Amino acid sequence: MRLHKINYSEHKNSPQEWTLDGLELGLKNLIVGKNASGKSRTLNVIAGLAGQLSGRRPIGVSGQYHCIFDHGAETYDYTYKSANQEVVQEELKIGQRVLLTRGMGGSGTIWAEKLGTLLDFQNPPSTLAAFTRRDSIQHPFLEPLYHWAATLRHYAFGTSLGQKHLAMIVNNGGETDVRDQDMVVGLFRRAKKEYGDAFVASLLNDLRQVAYEVDSIDTGTPVSIQFSQSPGEVVGLLVRESALPGITDQISMSQGMFRVVSLLVHMNYCQSSNAGATVLIDDIGEGLDFDRSCRLIQLLREKADSSNVQLVMSTNDRFVMNQVPLDEWSVLQRKGTTVTVKNAANSREIFESFKFTGLSNFSFLEMDFVNQATDAVH
Repeated sequence: MRLHKINYSEHKNSPQEWTLDGLELGLKNLIVGKNASGKSRTLNVIAGLAGQLSGRRPIGVSGQYHCIFDHGAETYDYTYKSANQEVVQEELKIGQRVLLTRGMGGSGTIWAEKLGTLLDFQNPPSTLAAFTRRDSIQHPFLEPLYHWAATLRHYAFGTSLGQKHLAMIVNNGGETDVRDQDMVVGLFRRAKKEYGDAFVASLLNDLRQVAYEVDSIDTGTPVSIQFSQSPGEVVGLLVRESALPGITDQISMSQGMFRVVSLLVHMNYCQSSNAGATVLIDDIGEGLDFDRSCRLIQLLREKADSSNVQLVMSTNDRFVMNQVPLDEWSVLQRKGTTVTVKNAANSREIFESFKFTGLSNFSFLEMDFVNQATDAVH
């Protein structure tokens, strides 16, 4: 299942109102826009929906979603509205069939597959029926929505991505949350256990493609710091770089290098597990030089092409923008409390005409070409 289109609003008719109008997504996507246009917020909105549909996040104080998902030949049309942390409206249509609907108070109806009829139900007002009514026998149509939500990944590339988070090995340790961007050490250990040397070899190959010449990668005791007392063994990521005689632990890695290592551990695990996930990456390329930024973007786009991963990135980085074709762009424009989206689907003539200018893709945003071309037409 892939998210095809999303409209969102919150705090309608109040000073805090914010609206995202018509974001359309394909397999590979780059969200761009000027500062404060809503790039990070847009990714947070998508991640928030996934958290609520998978039961990991509570219902928001105020919000209204209208989403279109593609699931094979089927189209899922899902809407819900919340107020005061309660769901006041929810509906799921597949094609022209309404399979789930509920209103204020939590009462509604849902299609029962085996019975061949609609059933009345009463749902807690503070939860989504699309999550709580899951039943693979009677309501199997809810499973694709849950799978999309449960497998979605959200990474903030401009952060440390877990560089300050080491792992402590103790008896009966808990399972690593594969979606947690900071738990990269635990995820690497889990991936190595599940997929063995093939996972490590794939990761090393990816690092070389981003111009990090690394001969080996594993977990072990950090070499740059010591721990006087600990209830268990403290471990972190260790790499052996081709040009260096010693070991580089994650504490000593440059920020840019660790971000790449961490993100590629997550991406390779996602690929190895064949999760078919939607991957959101905010501020991709932040802190990387020109060459590595371009290499990383190319590698991520190739991974999306060769796997079942829907890739949604955001950036302010000109290197990234110049590396991604305009056909994959979504240009956010904010007027007051409303964010609109221009892309090659809804503004085809404008995007096509820019290709004949000979300018770099970054100039498309820098020159505000979308609006200049629109004004020229009118």
